Amino acid sequence: MFRRGARRDADQAAAGSDPRDRWPDRGSSSAGSAPDSRSPSASPPGKDDPMSSAADAQGLLERLASTKPNNTQIRAIAKEHGKNAEVAAHLWNSGGFSARMLSYLMLELKAVDAPYIGRLLSDIEAVADAREQSQLLDWLIANVIMKKAALKAETAEWISGPSAVRQRVYWSVQARSIQAENHDHNERLLQHIERELPSAGPLQWNMNWCAAQIGIADERLRARCIALGERLGLYRDYPVSKGCTSPFLPIWIGAVVGKQARAE
Repeated sequence: MFRRGARRDADQAAAGSDPRDRWPDRGSSSAGSAPDSRSPSASPPGKDDPMSSAADAQGLLERLASTKPNNTQIRAIAKEHGKNAEVAAHLWNSGGFSARMLSYLMLELKAVDAPYIGRLLSDIEAVADAREQSQLLDWLIANVIMKKAALKAETAEWISGPSAVRQRVYWSVQARSIQAENHDHNERLLQHIERELPSAGPLQWNMNWCAAQIGIADERLRARCIALGERLGLYRDYPVSKGCTSPFLPIWIGAVVGKQARAE
């Protein structure tokens, strides 16, 4: 019996982006506690005064706690305050959901390296709420990993291993990076998906998304991606909201390809 990813929104009409990026915004119930400089979590080097950074972070935590901002409002707060690696570290170390979402947007990418990402992922793996864990992971990929080539390259070896979170990152990065001209790479990915998707458990959503992007972008592999969906029936009966597209591969691929054709 396939996992149906019931916690996820199925708005998948746009190619090249994770449908969960368009989840309905939610006010966070966990803005975070006072920043703890003793936390073992990542703390990139910065030139800002530590006392000032801690005070700024505390002010932001109080604001998050009082306003319970949704994702759009979190982006506005980040734009208002700009980049600050030290404040971002304090926000992350607070442990609050919205504080951690805000911290991504305040990171200075030059200060982020593979060990730093590894420590963030360890913290994410420890998050008990499955929905919050997925959103933290998705925002890390979209707002940090995908914006730095060296970080994207680091995920290339995460196709297997003991960490399901790292494997989810691998498939999400691959899905966001599919290009028609990379046919041989697409072929290898699809072969792996065809073999592993039926028993992929928590990776099914990410692998299915990657298969959809392959089918949308690579015309030579489109029929196989559609056939895969028909054969497995994965997400065939997935409930979708009005105006959204089913994650069932034949419907998803057909809808996006058709929209692209009409736009030409």
